[in-house]
Amino acid sequence: MRVLLDLAYRDPRLNLALDVAILRELARGRVPPTLRVWRNPRCVVVGRGQRVEDEVDLGACSQLRIPALQRPSGGGAVYHHPGNLNFSLFLPLVGPWTSVRLSQDRITALLAEALEERWGLPAEAREGAVFVRGLKVSGSAQLRRRALLHHGTLLLSPDEIRMGEVLLALRPGYRPRGVPSRPVPVGDLSSLTGREVTVNDGIRTVLDAFRPLGWLVPEELSLREWAWAHSLSSCQDGP
Repeated sequence: MRVLLDLAYRDPRLNLALDVAILRELARGRVPPTLRVWRNPRCVVVGRGQRVEDEVDLGACSQLRIPALQRPSGGGAVYHHPGNLNFSLFLPLVGPWTSVRLSQDRITALLAEALEERWGLPAEAREGAVFVRGLKVSGSAQLRRRALLHHGTLLLSPDEIRMGEVLLALRPGYRPRGVPSRPVPVGDLSSLTGREVTVNDGIRTVLDAFRPLGWLVPEELSLREWAWAHSLSSCQDGP
């Protein structure tokens, strides 16, 4: 499995477009199954079936200079920040990866096992997320376009900006017209372990989790993937 450690902060639109570009290249047989580990600067990302104005306090985001974007996969709104590590798995639509439920269960179970083994945490995988002591430390969403994209988050440390400052689902009176977010209490590995969990710690945890899916080979994004991503991101409208 190709591994892309893509940790540079850049425009979140380009980061989301890179996921779509890699998925397209895998579907066309031009790249092997891939694990991408990456980060976003502060931003809010809502799911395909949601409306940005229903999920995001756009006034607060404007003041805080936090962009709001929409991704092509489903699921609810998430807040990305420097204490959050993102991972994306790109897999062929064969075997368990053809089923939404089986693929989510398998992938989140692998991450839960890695959290238990590396950090000694009582991690539980359910409904596409990973919980520790009732707190959500990882969420995920999927997109299928002749191949599978499963992308997720892993909360390493808290951010100085609270999610409630930008996400409307955490406030009274939340009534979206699209797919609703399902807010639950969240936790981060630093707080749960009582020690600083760094980005490098998070990377090692993600690599440990998905090693069973194939031999991990570090590589770089191809020029074709970069070109597709830049083309896609340039077509996106701002918030």
